[in-house]
Amino acid sequence: MLLGGVPFTLLAIAFLSLLARMQAAADGRPVRLNAAARERLSAEAQELEEVAAEVLEAARTAVLKAEKTASELAAAEAERDTAWQAHLDAAGRLEEAGEALQAQPPAEEPAVSEEAVREISRAARDAYKRGDLTIEQLRAVWQQVDGWDQARQERSHELSRLRAEDAEAQRLYQVAASRERAARRAAEVARVSSHALTQEAADAAYEAQALQTLLRKGRRGR
Repeated sequence: MLLGGVPFTLLAIAFLSLLARMQAAADGRPVRLNAAARERLSAEAQELEEVAAEVLEAARTAVLKAEKTASELAAAEAERDTAWQAHLDAAGRLEEAGEALQAQPPAEEPAVSEEAVREISRAARDAYKRGDLTIEQLRAVWQQVDGWDQARQERSHELSRLRAEDAEAQRLYQVAASRERAARRAAEVARVSSHALTQEAADAAYEAQALQTLLRKGRRGR
């Protein structure tokens, strides 16, 4: 990761190398640093502190993002579950309507010839247009002469409506499921990033503190 133009990993390696050399040279005795070494050590300590502060800020941002994506995932899961239940309900209503239509007795065959049916139907329509028959009476005539069944027609229309409703419920579920999968991926990426940055911030803070401690010992050992 590059923060503030300084690769944190390279700084950490340089710090550990410097720390090892100075501890080995000290061999249990007070560390003695000349002015140039103290200046270099002080500059590296300040650089590490700046990096640690930047990494800590990035870690805080990552934690907030992880919390947000976790909340979005929970909402997406709830939306998916609601859509699935709606799909199940629509499918159930469709199945019940189909069974009801199948169970209904078939329409009766016309009791008169086809030509007579046409004549009666034409006469009934003309009477309806003149106002001599109501729409209910016209339907009754049709039902008698050609087996037209209003109840069956209404059930057929209801079945068509329920099919469309079921298809729409299934589409909405697929959309919700796709959003849930995307939210889950985003939450996992945010969680991993948050964990990594939090650990990196802790490491940077520790190394900056250790370098400052070493610098203080070097000043006392002059």
